[in-house]
Amino acid sequence: MAKPLALALALIVALAVAVIGPSVSSAQPAARAASQPSAQARAVRVVVGMGIVKDLVEQVGRDRVEVFSVVPAGADPHTYQPTPRDIQSMQGARLAVWNGLGIDDTAADLVAEQLLPDLTTVVLSAGVTPMAGSQDEDEDTHGHAHAEGNPHLWLDPMYAIAYVETIRDTLSEVDPAGADTYRANATAYIGEIAALDAWAKGEIAKLPAERRKLVTFHDAFPYFAAHYDLELIGVVVKSPGREPSAQEVAALVTEIRSHNIPTVFAEPQFNARILELAARDAGVEVKRLYSDAFDSQVKTYLDLLRFNVTSVVEGLNR
Repeated sequence: MAKPLALALALIVALAVAVIGPSVSSAQPAARAASQPSAQARAVRVVVGMGIVKDLVEQVGRDRVEVFSVVPAGADPHTYQPTPRDIQSMQGARLAVWNGLGIDDTAADLVAEQLLPDLTTVVLSAGVTPMAGSQDEDEDTHGHAHAEGNPHLWLDPMYAIAYVETIRDTLSEVDPAGADTYRANATAYIGEIAALDAWAKGEIAKLPAERRKLVTFHDAFPYFAAHYDLELIGVVVKSPGREPSAQEVAALVTEIRSHNIPTVFAEPQFNARILELAARDAGVEVKRLYSDAFDSQVKTYLDLLRFNVTSVVEGLNR
């Protein structure tokens, strides 16, 4: 993944700690300790790979956790490269929570290289047989073509609920004193996901069957499509960071026209120029969907799910 970079960053942080002192990486926990009666009352520090998982952990842990995401809000987890500040921020973590299936390998490798003491690690996708990821013959072994299987499981709310259950159980093991709190928080949050999912199914059911066809920027939505009985017709790029050829764009335009698709869907963290050109050639609209990054408009998993369903229904019902 990005091991040479990670090693270089680790050396930078080591030098910084030697000059400034060991308190640099734990300034915030130290400040809180002054107002807390014991070490046991401190929030459990958790490191994750991306904002989606950060939100799920925070919903279960609430004020008992302090969560740091290696990939910041708005950045693409496929291509983000960590900084020295990221290495400082993960110091003191007691739990690492990864999605797995390759999407947060860079962050996971970086954390592993820190040899953090007493760190518990959990991979949320462990035990799941994923849908096949897109394959791109032009990608090298460190590309982003989802060779391990498509990692975007959370876009099916049933997988998101399974993630929440795993987070609940793992936090309870790391922090047994908070087990009752984690169980109560998880139960309430699962109820919110289930209620939103029921609403989403009702909204998408309003679409005529012939309208339930998706063209998206990259291959992030097969779980979403399968759960909501949508058909994925095509994607613009097989893997982020790789521009499609003119022939691929032309083939996509033909698919859009042949299926009478009224709207195609970009993602805010990617440059949508190619998709916009294809949409213009096909005479269709471009709307947005969110897959693995938040922004100022969509800040939580529930925001993401609600936005995506609304965008699909509005876009395909034109």
